[in-house]
Amino acid sequence: MLKNNKSSVSKSIALGQILEFEVVFPKEERLTIQQYLAGCSREKILNAAAFFLGFKNRKSKFENNREFLGMFFRSENSEFANDVYSRIRELEKKGMRIEIINPYSSLRLFEYYFSKTEEPQTQTEAQLEVNLFKAYLVLNSELTRKQSIALPSAQKSNKELRIAMMMFCMQYPLSDKLNYDIHQIWATQMIKAIYLFQFLETDRIAQPLLTAFVTHFSCTSWQEYLKSLLPLTHSAIKSEREGHTDIVVTQGEKFEQSCAFIEKIMIQEKDELDQNDFLSTRAKPFYKVNDGVYRIIFNLFVVEKIFKGVYFLLRDVNKALPTAQRIKDVRSFYGNEFSEKVLCYKVMESIYPARCIRFSGKQLEDMNIDAAPDYYVRKGKNILLIESKDFLIAADKKMSFDYNVYEEEFGRVLDYEKLPNGKIKAKAVMQLINSIRRLLKNDFIADTDYYYKDVFIYPVLLTHDHQYDTPGFNELISFWFQDALSELAGEGLFTHHVKPLSVVNIDSLVYHQMGLASEIPLHEILKLYHESKKLERPKKKILKSQKEYDRYLGNQKEMLMSKLIPFSLFINNCFESRGLWKSPPLLDLIAPALFKEEYENKARTS
Repeated sequence: MLKNNKSSVSKSIALGQILEFEVVFPKEERLTIQQYLAGCSREKILNAAAFFLGFKNRKSKFENNREFLGMFFRSENSEFANDVYSRIRELEKKGMRIEIINPYSSLRLFEYYFSKTEEPQTQTEAQLEVNLFKAYLVLNSELTRKQSIALPSAQKSNKELRIAMMMFCMQYPLSDKLNYDIHQIWATQMIKAIYLFQFLETDRIAQPLLTAFVTHFSCTSWQEYLKSLLPLTHSAIKSEREGHTDIVVTQGEKFEQSCAFIEKIMIQEKDELDQNDFLSTRAKPFYKVNDGVYRIIFNLFVVEKIFKGVYFLLRDVNKALPTAQRIKDVRSFYGNEFSEKVLCYKVMESIYPARCIRFSGKQLEDMNIDAAPDYYVRKGKNILLIESKDFLIAADKKMSFDYNVYEEEFGRVLDYEKLPNGKIKAKAVMQLINSIRRLLKNDFIADTDYYYKDVFIYPVLLTHDHQYDTPGFNELISFWFQDALSELAGEGLFTHHVKPLSVVNIDSLVYHQMGLASEIPLHEILKLYHESKKLERPKKKILKSQKEYDRYLGNQKEMLMSKLIPFSLFINNCFESRGLWKSPPLLDLIAPALFKEEYENKARTS
């Protein structure tokens, strides 16, 4: 059996307490960041924000608050820094993990000051340090004020969901900017980008869009576009030094061409910044320092330009196409024709390559099976039902921290939607339920060679963005699924071998495709996943002191939190703990796709 490292799991999904202004300065009137930073150099504030955003999201040396304060403050401000640290230590003695720097406040600081014009610096360097620190804590207080709606709104959820929804509502707006492995993101973004551009190149409807896209970047092909982008992403993932990263374009015959390329994805002073989930800096994650010198705002956003950012670029390019060439509903086209029919199909074929029965949604559609799953696999007595959903919710709703907003938005997109005519449109959860009904009645004409009481059914919601790898999200969707599954039981169907719904990020399958194909199949990993999430009945114990009671509550909390682990983290831990991880086929894919001529010449001479 897989061994769970509960301490590492709970730490990876737990939130520390963000240091607020009022905690450090309880007797001081809080000013606005404008007041604190009046008379400060715009260049220095932007440099500080980019420096903070360059901290590692894992194992940063600045997680140590003494280390951070020692770095941030000069000796002239040592007494001030010591007072701040004393306040932090008081909280840490109570068992709280205190965090000063976080991506939300750093991005807010950057975007606020980027929109301002340069002004003469009237504050001394020592004053600037103190006031910048106070301004940052004001932004932290702004964040915790936004988060304050999470807990009371989660109280309105079903009792079974309450703890999970408290965790989800607190973390969801921030999770994708905190919980990631930059190297894993880079690898999966590269693989998906190659698949996407190959699709655009061969699809008749998409070809004009691809042509306009490469023209927009003054490139001759999508391969040239990626070759121009990749060195910029290497800088984002290879830097061992914490702090900001600069891209320095070397002088030469391609100097102007290289600068022009970066400036297409660089934030401009004239740009209006959309601060809902930092959409502007996601779209343009660089800013100009000097001629030929460009600074990365946030490494994650740069790496996500490889694939995730391409959709938004394509969407904007599509709007400028002549009407006859424009794709009418580019989001639907992208989700259906690429995310489902290319990416989902390729990945499922790669992880179940042989000795199984499998059908793509297109094959099932050609058999005239209405509302068929997006992918179907049966390996022995194990059936996987896949519903692929490439969706995003509006940025302002994502940043709400409000359970009521999330329940409505995700319910409409993933469970069912009430139409104006009073009818119900089934979405992923209901589609899975309908497919399970068919299987249990032996009405699934594509595959009938099984006895319904012998098979184990694994329903999977396949997502396409790591923002849904947030603790509690799987519990919410699975709760709706279990409610609908009870109705099947009420119809007299044998539901005992239907497993809980699993939310699986397709990136996890892309990254672990070699191990899933040759070592542990997906259905076995899903089985282990749900076994790990079962709650253990606490042993009866007589608690003899308040200290023992507090320790007991802490252990129970850690145990409950470990059960909220997203599948993406579980599968990483599973392959790592067993020593079975195998690198995805990056070189086999990238070399022939981006360096076709060199690759073919090498193949001929070898």
